[in-house]
Amino acid sequence: MTNTPAGSLPRTFRTFSFAPPAPAPDNGAMERRILHLDMDAFFASVEALDQPSLAGKPLLVGGSGPRSVVAACSYPARKFGIHSAMPMRRAQELCPQALCVRPRMGRYVELSTAIFTYLREFTDQIEETSIDEAYLDISALASSDEAAFEVARAMQTGIHERFGLWCSVGIAPCKFISKIASDLRKPQALVLVRQAEVLDFLAPLDVGRIPGVGHVSQRKLNQAGVKTIADLRRQNHEMLDSMFGKWGERLYDYARGLDPSPIVTEYERKSFGTEKTFDRDVADLGILRQTLTDQAEKVAQYLEEENLYAKTVTIKVRYANFDLVSRQESYPRPMRAAREITSVALSLLDRTEAHRRPVRLVGVSVSNFSEPETDSDLPLFNLSPSDSNPPDLSSPRPESGPTPLSETQPSQE
Repeated sequence: MTNTPAGSLPRTFRTFSFAPPAPAPDNGAMERRILHLDMDAFFASVEALDQPSLAGKPLLVGGSGPRSVVAACSYPARKFGIHSAMPMRRAQELCPQALCVRPRMGRYVELSTAIFTYLREFTDQIEETSIDEAYLDISALASSDEAAFEVARAMQTGIHERFGLWCSVGIAPCKFISKIASDLRKPQALVLVRQAEVLDFLAPLDVGRIPGVGHVSQRKLNQAGVKTIADLRRQNHEMLDSMFGKWGERLYDYARGLDPSPIVTEYERKSFGTEKTFDRDVADLGILRQTLTDQAEKVAQYLEEENLYAKTVTIKVRYANFDLVSRQESYPRPMRAAREITSVALSLLDRTEAHRRPVRLVGVSVSNFSEPETDSDLPLFNLSPSDSNPPDLSSPRPESGPTPLSETQPSQE
């Protein structure tokens, strides 16, 4: 358990009104109270938890290679302008005294699983959006804003007492506002936004605070004179639709505090993949083919563990100049064996310019999952267990296009 630093009581921020809200009209509908819970600097905090000597110091979690990026950083490191996804080399330039540790995903997953299990003692209406954050619908638990605030505080305190980690929590009538709220006073924040205060709460905030508004969208909005959510609220449907299409409709609603999206407690995974960024640009096709083969084996292992088959294989290639291309092939019959996925991935590689342009990153993913139940759902190549020899990786395929599937089948001896 970490010691609580001086003045580290959760930062509470109730917007505009501290008086109990007026009773809601009885219209037969339950008033929504949604929490967004976000672990504070999760990876870095776990490292400091397990190694107390790291606590309170600028800490970077990430690899040490020349192209490594910061996976997470402690709050002391953020004071130097460091943030996640920043190149590690740049982070070390900004803060030479920062300590760097390699990620331990197994440990993070272990604690994440334990924390979400604990939260289910409060409610099963949990939407896990990442390893360290989630939405929770506590409408059935809390009949008032004050009750919702106390539930959130109990969760926050319980997580710290049980796991030695802090989190920030936003409480609001809908998901996107609760997410904004949880981020306003980090770390250790508790922020409550009442229904009657939603528009006043949103109005002065930068449009970049809206989840999903990235740098590109924010720049477009700023160029149109839209800098705050109040500015956004003054725009009509036509203007936002012309700029963003369907996303414009969502922005129109967000500016008015509207977000009816439900808590999604179960997701059906649509794809699975793995990728690798090389320490140096790779111009050797043999290395690329071996890397894809290794990745295909990892993907096949996942399919085996989940008892799934896939009908679509996709590869991703990022060239040295950061151009990104993807190639995809779908088949009527599913596949799961590593050799099947490798054969398709290698044929897709031949449809790129990897044979004449240096490559920075490659990846393989599968999608369009199925669970074979009939004789018609046989593996694509109908391989037997003895057909396990690896494909020849020493030379490229012809440049004229993907290899016909019949040519990728192993010879039968």
